[in-house]
Order: sequence, then C-alpha cells, then structure tokens
Amino acid sequence: MKEHKIEWKESLIKSVIYRAITLVIGTLTAYIITGSIAIATGTALLTEAVQSVNYFAYELAWSNISRRKLEKKILEQIKKREIELKLDFSSIKELAYQLSQIDTFVPKLYISTKKIFTNMLENEELEEIHADIKKYKENFERVHSGRKMFFPKKEE
Repeated sequence: MKEHKIEWKESLIKSVIYRAITLVIGTLTAYIITGSIAIATGTALLTEAVQSVNYFAYELAWSNISRRKLEKKILEQIKKREIELKLDFSSIKELAYQLSQIDTFVPKLYISTKKIFTNMLENEELEEIHADIKKYKENFERVHSGRKMFFPKKEE
C-alpha cells in the first residue's frame, strides 16, 4: 500500500505547483479585467481553492484507473502463465509416460530415453511431477532389465 501513498503525495505536490501557477495567471487576468488588485486576488483565490479540490480528486481518480488497468493486465499475464505451466507439466508427464512404454532393443534409443528421464528428475522446476516421472522411469528400466543390448565400442 506504500505505492498508493506515494501516488497520493505525488498528486498533492503536482496539484499545489499547478495551482500556484494558475493562481498567478488568474490574479493577473482578473486584475486586467477589474483593475482592482483586491477583487482580482479574492476571485483568483476562490477559483483556485475550488479548482484545487477538483483537480486533486481528478488526479487520484485517474491514477486509480490507470493502476487498475495495469493490475488487471498483470493478473491476466499471471493467469496465462499458470495455465501454460500446467499444460507444460501435463505434456511433460505425458511424454514421460509414453517414454516408459517404449520397448526397444536399440541401444542409442535406450540411452537417450534414460538421459531424458534423468534430466527430468534433475530439473527442479519439474519437482511437482518428479514422483510420476520416477515411476515411469522405473517402469522403463524394468521393461529393459533382462535385456542384453549390444553396445558397439566407440571408435578411437
């Protein structure tokens, strides 16, 4: 709420400065018309008092409208990101499940799939779904546990 107080103080300062300028201009204008400094000063002071309150209220209303628009825009962005994040988690979970169903004799595919599972489990941002990923990884390893795969030697 400090931000609201800052806006309030800034609006008050702007109002006072603006009103001081218009007071001088109003007094000069009224003096030119009436020829009396007393009437000109009284008229300018009364006008400025009324307009000061009006301007201050207008400035606060304008600031609140602008702030609400900005807050609404920020909230929409946050909601959009939350939805995207949930979709991403869902997609990653589905990918992990599909990988757990792979039954392969191809060593490169087996190693790549295990690396994908390992990377998912090391990713702290996916911590929310680590239990599911771990379950799928264990299923993948169980499917391949009795298999003897031929791993060609690396060429030197």
